[in-house]
Amino acid sequence: MSAAITKELIIIGGGPAGLRSGAEASAAGIDYLILEAGQAGEAWRRVRPDMPLLSPSHPQRDWTSLSPSFPIWKLIPRRPYCQAHEFVMYLQAYSDHFALRLATNQPVQSVTRNENVYTVQTASGQTYEAPLLLIATGIFGNPFIPEIPGAADNSHVLHSHHYRSAQDFLKQRVLVVGAGNSAAEIAIELAGYSMVYLVSRDELQFFADTKKLYHIRGISESYLKELINMEIIRYQAYQQISHIEQGHVFFSNRDMNFDKIIFATGYHGNLGVLKNFKLRVNKKNFPEISFSGESTQYPGLFFCGPLAYQSSSSIVIHGFLRGLAETVKQIALKLRDV
Repeated sequence: MSAAITKELIIIGGGPAGLRSGAEASAAGIDYLILEAGQAGEAWRRVRPDMPLLSPSHPQRDWTSLSPSFPIWKLIPRRPYCQAHEFVMYLQAYSDHFALRLATNQPVQSVTRNENVYTVQTASGQTYEAPLLLIATGIFGNPFIPEIPGAADNSHVLHSHHYRSAQDFLKQRVLVVGAGNSAAEIAIELAGYSMVYLVSRDELQFFADTKKLYHIRGISESYLKELINMEIIRYQAYQQISHIEQGHVFFSNRDMNFDKIIFATGYHGNLGVLKNFKLRVNKKNFPEISFSGESTQYPGLFFCGPLAYQSSSSIVIHGFLRGLAETVKQIALKLRDV
């Protein structure tokens, strides 16, 4: 086993939050290292490449760039909402441009804390130690499917995270479960290939009405409404699934057979690297933290990105960037006392 590498700050996760944290740490003169299980933005490399981001990436309204000095629209100016594969290109370019200290292909196997030192062990056998630890593992590693009897280990069931192409569902009868952008986008795309049914627990919420970025946005909503009105997508609200038997779905008032059931039901916090810790979390698996992102239980353990959940805007990039700078500022202040 290699000798432990000691740093002032270890950042786990090389996605947008981890990379921006590294840039902030560098500017603050902190000796840091980012550990990433794959390449820069690996979690974004594992979603469907053409998935559009929720936030615009346009000179007149840029809510996607990690830094105003290195905007995404200078690299990818062709559309106001970039796609996942374009965002991956930007993340890699951002890391290279700011010469971030990023250790790739270092999946974390364990994290422990002893005498105010955090020890991180990776699958390669390398050990890292630091008095402060920043978790930026986000949400993509933890797709959420409700605990419905028969849903787990069911070959007919998948999460929208693993959806790639409508062609995979050609001439199939498909149920999409969800009320957000992923459910809308997948249902629209499938409409040309499959017999599509869409259900949600509540009414669909549209951006044009609410102005909330995470609701179904204008580039999808009018088309979705038309497809529903024409019954090309068969939609019903206030639907509760009681249980599933293979492709047979039982609702409170009916039952139907499907070839595939796609749950577009979002994500919960990805805290798998902290399996040795007894964290207090909310129902979406976000940790209990202070306003600066520090754990209320473990001094020196910080969270950023979606994991530093303060409000619904914490999930989107421009939302969590606001708090991230303050988190790194507090880390720098804490290092003075270490």
